[in-house]
Amino acid sequence: MRVIFELIAASLYVSLVQNLIFTGGYGVSEAVRMSAKPRKLIPLTLFMTYFSVTVSAVCAGLELIPEFHESSEILHIITFSGVVLVIYALTMIVVLIYGKIQPKTIRRISIAAFNTLIMAVPYINYRSAFTLTQSIGAGFGAGLAFLLAVLLINEGLKRLDMNTSIPAYFKGTPALFIYTALLSLAFMGLK
Repeated sequence: MRVIFELIAASLYVSLVQNLIFTGGYGVSEAVRMSAKPRKLIPLTLFMTYFSVTVSAVCAGLELIPEFHESSEILHIITFSGVVLVIYALTMIVVLIYGKIQPKTIRRISIAAFNTLIMAVPYINYRSAFTLTQSIGAGFGAGLAFLLAVLLINEGLKRLDMNTSIPAYFKGTPALFIYTALLSLAFMGLK
């Protein structure tokens, strides 16, 4: 029961309080890009969640090795990047061998694997000294954070498009940046 609570608590913490997209800026460019095409959101979110959970679990497992745990921060960063590469390569091998897959799906897998959000999650887990369960929960939370960010940005885009009182030079990208900055401030206030 304690394990389930740790998993859920870490997931909620990472997705709501420490939303890495709004508080850290990780993956924000992809979140903004996806907010314009929300029909592609679910597959990308599932791939991002898969990679963040898998990478978090493997990297947290490596932290259980005393020699690795005591190693330098740069070695951790290099190792975490290597883990992402290996998991991506293994995923692509499995996908290409066992499934008929479209090129756009391969592109989504690549975008999900090498998103700055995925690269940041194991490092943040390491810096926060998360346990294996908390790291897995943080992986799920990163996927939820991405989904939440895209949905909020998408809703903002709709409202900004309907707003006729925005001056012409603030329409489009400038208004979106201001809106995203205000969302980031709101999430920083939760910390």
